[in-house]
Amino acid sequence: MADHWDGGQENLYLKCPLRRIEFCKCSNGARHEFLIFFFGHWIDGSSAEAVICVDRTFKLRTQDDNSSKQFPGLVSHSSSEPSPALDSVSMVGSPQDAKPRLTQSHGPYTTLCTLRFSPSPAPSALEVSTVLFLVHQQAPVYDLIDSQCFWFSDTVWRSLKALFPINQELCNFNNHNSRARYGGFTVGPSDPSVQAVCNAYESEWQRVLKKVEQVKQCHEAELAQVLQRGLAQGRAERQMEINQLHVKQQSEIDRLRAEQRTELDRLRAERQHEVDQMRQMQAELAQFRAIMGVAASEGTRN
Repeated sequence: MADHWDGGQENLYLKCPLRRIEFCKCSNGARHEFLIFFFGHWIDGSSAEAVICVDRTFKLRTQDDNSSKQFPGLVSHSSSEPSPALDSVSMVGSPQDAKPRLTQSHGPYTTLCTLRFSPSPAPSALEVSTVLFLVHQQAPVYDLIDSQCFWFSDTVWRSLKALFPINQELCNFNNHNSRARYGGFTVGPSDPSVQAVCNAYESEWQRVLKKVEQVKQCHEAELAQVLQRGLAQGRAERQMEINQLHVKQQSEIDRLRAEQRTELDRLRAERQHEVDQMRQMQAELAQFRAIMGVAASEGTRN
């Protein structure tokens, strides 16, 4: 999640505050426990709420093809190899879609408690993901006694409650005491796990913030390169436009000069024609005078 960037100035998940958590318990079977997170976010400038389901199951490997099957809740298995815990984060949709979809995937369930956070210091989705990571690190292997769904839900719940203390837990006494219990026995809570998560949180959060800053710098560098390429391309396009304009202007100048030369040639030709006509007229006039002079001389002799 630290790698995700929204194209703006920060990580998208830093802008999604956690509004509340619901601690849920299935009504049938192993009484599987899971958490429902309600995050605030924005869609087209309007406030909205996204629902996320978080729970722990495990994958049991088969000996035939190394494939795996997913099991929810408290399940005993006879495999000699430890099964990796499958801590899942699933997008459920809007609050209106949550109940029917979760009932379809988990069966009937009851909401035991609700943990509400104040808007201003509420943990972001990125901070919640950091806590989930640390809880998983405490017990990456599914264990029927010590680290099953009851342990996971309780550890996540109490870690967030301790790390972000401006909150309000709402539940009645009976529902509260139903958490992390199966068949009347307590099977999940672990104070050392919660303490370990809280102790490791600050250093892990700083590591996440460092990663976010690195991603930000990477995106800023990419943006700078894009802008630089855009500027270079803009300069090249502008220079091309200038060159094209220069060619066009030079072509226009050449055309005007050609028109001027044509006009001058026409004027010279007309002038030369007028001169030739004048000379012809002068020659004809001189010839006429000569003829008239000869006629006058002959008349005098007679």
